[in-house]
Amino acid sequence: MHGRDAILRGAPAVLAAVALTFAGCGGGERQDHGDTAGTYSVELVRDSFPRVQHLADQTEMLISIKNTSGRRIPNVAATIEAAGEGTQAAAFGTLDQQVGLSSRSRPIWIVDDGPYSGDTAYANTWALGPMPAGAERDFVWRVTAIRSGRFRLTYRLAGSLPGAARLEQPGGRPVAGSFDVEISRAPAQARVTASGAVERVPAR
Repeated sequence: MHGRDAILRGAPAVLAAVALTFAGCGGGERQDHGDTAGTYSVELVRDSFPRVQHLADQTEMLISIKNTSGRRIPNVAATIEAAGEGTQAAAFGTLDQQVGLSSRSRPIWIVDDGPYSGDTAYANTWALGPMPAGAERDFVWRVTAIRSGRFRLTYRLAGSLPGAARLEQPGGRPVAGSFDVEISRAPAQARVTASGAVERVPAR
């Protein structure tokens, strides 16, 4: 019985240690895991976001890159901001200039779907995990415009969430860009196809 009692007395300590282990890792790797300083070369394959949009219409933003560095990128991440406003405004939003608001951030677009499994605790930032040499990754957001006007969105990509792993294009250029968008109050145009179906004309 002495051995059994010792095991039972030790069980809470073992369980506590296991609990602390899982609490420390959040049930998985930390989001800054593998954030070692370094520079990785990539190719910006494509970036797109319709220049003309309409209220209540869903559109898609795409940023596609390829790892040309010959090394594994720790955790490729994208940050979206309203031009000149940093992360004070939520991604796909802007700042209201009215004084006295508890929160000045106001949405321009509602994010219907973000990059798959890409949510992070970092402001306005999504991450797609490690990126092997030669691999391609697509950041895709499906958004719906809820405010008319002219807006500029900017993006920048990094090789890790804390940013020690840097990404660069040929010539040392950062992996960053912007989209100038006009959101119209007018409804999207429609057309009748040869089969008689009605379809919307995509924004250009």
